[in-house]
Parts: sequence; C-alpha cells; structure tokens
Amino acid sequence: MYVTYETNPYFIDQATFTVQRHTQPPKLFSTLPKNSNEFMPTKLVRISDMQVIDGSTVNEGYCALSYSWSWCGENGIKDDIQSGKTLRVDNGKHKIIFPAKTVRPKSRGRKKTISAKVKFVKFEGIIQQIGKDFNIKYIWYDQMCIDQADMEEKHHEISRMHQIYSSASCTIVLVPELRTEMWSHNMGTYRAIRTIGLSHSDWMKRMWTLGETMMSPKLLFVGQDTYMSGTTAIEWASLGALADKPSQWNAATILYYAHARGCTKEHDRVFALANLYPNIMEKITINYDQPILDLLLLFYKLLAQEDLSVLCFGRDGEFYKDIQQNAFGSQNRMYDTDRTNIIPIRKYDLPSWTGVAGQHELYGGGTSTGLWKSNFKNYSIDGRFMNVHCTPIWSIDDPRSTINIDPFTAIDPKDLPYLPEEKHDSYNTLAVKVQFPGCRNPKVMHARFHQPSSKNQELNRTLITERMALLSLFMPINKEQFFWVENQSKLDADGTLTCFVPSLTEQIDYSAKYAILYGISFQDDKNGKEKMYPIVRQDGDYYKAVGHCLISNAEDFFSDYTLLPEQTFIIH
Repeated sequence: MYVTYETNPYFIDQATFTVQRHTQPPKLFSTLPKNSNEFMPTKLVRISDMQVIDGSTVNEGYCALSYSWSWCGENGIKDDIQSGKTLRVDNGKHKIIFPAKTVRPKSRGRKKTISAKVKFVKFEGIIQQIGKDFNIKYIWYDQMCIDQADMEEKHHEISRMHQIYSSASCTIVLVPELRTEMWSHNMGTYRAIRTIGLSHSDWMKRMWTLGETMMSPKLLFVGQDTYMSGTTAIEWASLGALADKPSQWNAATILYYAHARGCTKEHDRVFALANLYPNIMEKITINYDQPILDLLLLFYKLLAQEDLSVLCFGRDGEFYKDIQQNAFGSQNRMYDTDRTNIIPIRKYDLPSWTGVAGQHELYGGGTSTGLWKSNFKNYSIDGRFMNVHCTPIWSIDDPRSTINIDPFTAIDPKDLPYLPEEKHDSYNTLAVKVQFPGCRNPKVMHARFHQPSSKNQELNRTLITERMALLSLFMPINKEQFFWVENQSKLDADGTLTCFVPSLTEQIDYSAKYAILYGISFQDDKNGKEKMYPIVRQDGDYYKAVGHCLISNAEDFFSDYTLLPEQTFIIH
C-alpha cells in the first residue's frame, strides 16, 4: 500500500475542541535535548538529506518512527519463483499533497494563486517530508537504520529496541488510515477526525508497534491529513492505556493488546514483547531458527515470574468480539462458536494459564481504574505447568439441583419481584439473598447493576439469568430470594451489598469441579473495594485456568467464612 500525506494537516484545538487546519507546516519541534541516559542508537537518519549517519556523532535528541510495514509499497511480490520468497517493492507511488497558496510577486502586482501540487515519492520521501513539516532533524526507523540483510546487526538492534524507543524524545506514529471527513448535523456541516481509521488501522494490528508505543515516553500520531498527540488520542481515539504516558501497564494490559495482534515473523511476537521487560530480554536469545513454541513457553514463564497478572483474564469482551464479528460477520453473544486463529495467539498450543482462551483485563477497563496487582508468591512454573499452593473456594456439588432458574433461558418476568416506584434521588437495583457455603450468615448480592427499563427488559432478564447461572456454581440460587434495593450506594459503602461476578472463557460444565483460588487475590491499585481471583476447573489430574471472579466488598463478604486448608493446584 502507498501513503498519501497532506502537508497542511488538521489538528484538534484543545481550547475550542474544534478541528482546525494549519496554513503552514506545524513545526512542533525545536532542538530536542539529548536524553538523560545519554543513550544514542547506532545509526540515525538525518532528515535534511536522508543520509544514515553514526548516532554517536549527534549531540541532540532524536525521534523514532512507529509504522506498519504494509504501508511501505507493494507487498507479496515474488522474489524467487523457486524459493517462494516474497518482498516489498516501492515503486515510488507514495503521494505528498501540497496545498494551493496565494503569493504576491516581488514587484508590485496582483496576488497570484498557485494550484495544489502532488508529488510522488518513495517511502523515505514521506518520512523526510514529515520530518521537515514538524521540524525533526534526526529520526530512527528500522528500514534505514538496520541492515536487514545483516543478521548479526539485526539481532543486536532487536535486543535493544527498548533503549531506542524509550530514549527517543518522541515517537512519530504513522497511521495513513487516520484522516478527517465531513459530517452532516442538524446544525450544519462540520469537519471531524475519523478516529475509527486509527482504531482499525494496520498499525493497531501489528506486534512491533505495540512494543514501540508502550516503550515511548511521548507519541505523535500523524495521519493522511491530520495529527494528534498521545494525550489527545487518549480522549479522542479512546486509546486509553496504549497512549497513556507515562505508561501505566502490567502483564494483563500488555496481553490484552498483544493477543489480538499479529506479526509477519512468528518469533517477533516474543522479541517485541520481551523488549518491554529488559530483564526478560536479557534471557531471550534472538534466533529465528529456534522452535517457536519453545520460545513462547519460555517467554510466558519469564513473564509470569515477573508479573502474575497473566492470570487476570476472563471471557471475551467487546474488543475481541469486535475482531471476531468482523471476521465471521456474526457473533454468539455469550460464547463464540469458533474462535480458532481469529485472535492470532490462539493458533498456538499454549497452557491455559497464559490466558489465550480469553481476554485479559485492561488497565482502567470496565469497573477497574488502575492495575491489578498481587503479592502472592507461592507459585512456580515448570514447562507447561504452573504450580500454585493456596486456599481454594470449591464449587458446590450438583449445582443444577440448587438453582430453580433455567440457566440457558431468560428468567420469566413473573419471577421478578414487583418494581417499586423510583424516587428522584435514588434508583432501584435488583439483588438476591444467598447462603454462601462456609459463611455463617446470609449474604446480599447484586443480581444486576441497573434496573431493567421498558426498552431492554428482555436483554436484562437474559443478563440476570447468565449471572445467576454462573453464581450457582458456588452457591444455591433461588429466584424467590430476588428483591429490589433502593439505596445501592449506601449498601455498597457499608459492605452489605456484594458484587460477585465470575467470568469464564468457556460454557459452564455443571458436572465439573471448579475452584476460586481465594489465596491469589488481585487488587486494583486505584480502587481498593474490588478484588479479583483466578478460577480453575479440574481436568483429570490437573487444572485448567478458565477465568476469574470479581468480588466487591470481599473482606466484609468473607468475614465469617471458614477457610479451607491450602492445597497445590497444577495448572496446565
């Protein structure tokens, strides 16, 4: 594919929240200070003449480039018919559009309008123009700063990508799909930035760009005819943790993005992610000939030893469902029928504790506002197996006999209590009273966060049924114990009302034995009310990690709970 770039880009005016256009190049950068750690890449590209120079000779800061190689020209051109190898060919069809402008002759006379001009260039011509427009003097990008044919040099540079991007003054994120468009409104017509072009771009699908983004201290997104800073992208493009600087992420956040991304060379999946953890990178050998599964297992072992939030995953959320829906054209709302290879990581035979069967918890996603962290240390990893020693909460025997709701048919309206009149200063929340096994006193739980409205009663009843079906694994559920509560916030505050939400990557098997690993608690570092616990299912002599359980007011809920003895779980 070929890039189109306009030299008078639009941008979002933060003062007026409107889309404005530059009449002259934005020239955002002045002389960039050298990074505090004094690191410089081996090579840099000098924008003025696009020459590769020795990085050690540059006495100021530099920018790095993050982009998808798919935008470098024509892909899949046959290099050698016998070998079957392909290469990218740049036929110079990248397009730079210079705007029309009005000039006044040196001698007295009428102003003259010069028409818009189009210039066709190779990919490096696009980079040079962007560099000139934003006043960038030196830039690093792999095509010119790494000899792709020199394996020794390539391996060396890959091992220090974290230094290259973390030491750059700013990373220029080239996303040709990002552009503006005209929108019609009842108040008239206006121009807006089409951020969906960013969220569905090739750049968002590649593994290396994930690592580059997370490592960079500052981002500037440059599209076809617009640009935005990383801080703007958080709000306008809903990029959240991906563009939040300084980066706030854990293993779960990284894997949330990484498992949905692909790469041309399988091994780069590990090399790109390992760069986010320099101490892990030191233990990884850059070698494209090693078995990919062995490399993946080594990486996940090192990652889990570094950060146990690899266990913070559950059923597929909207992010993954959107990817699958685009692939299949339809989706099963509760569980997707065939997800093989649509989420790229799922083509590998990896252990369940890596979370490949589900979707990891994003920083600041859902009800979370921070990072899920755990102090649990009593675990080890041996090849494909994770061994944990902790206190469990077991599922009850024969759950079907303790629930008088059909778990796969939405609850009948007549089984819900009469909805009381809503007051102006509060709303009603459906709750259920339960006797949790091991607790001396009955507990009150959310059955649904908000009351069913007249427009979506059927959907809400279905969601209530799904929630109750999951809860029935661990406690008896009786539809006769439903009731409405008025002041939810007060009950939440005093610990009377508990939110108990299991999230499984597979359909419920009522004949199986499940365990909430109560000894492994993750707490949101910004919201102390909620805790997350992994859920495993017995699978022969071993256990399979199948999701998590989110519990609010956990300490109050389990204040009278009789703990079971610790035991060892071998999770495959």
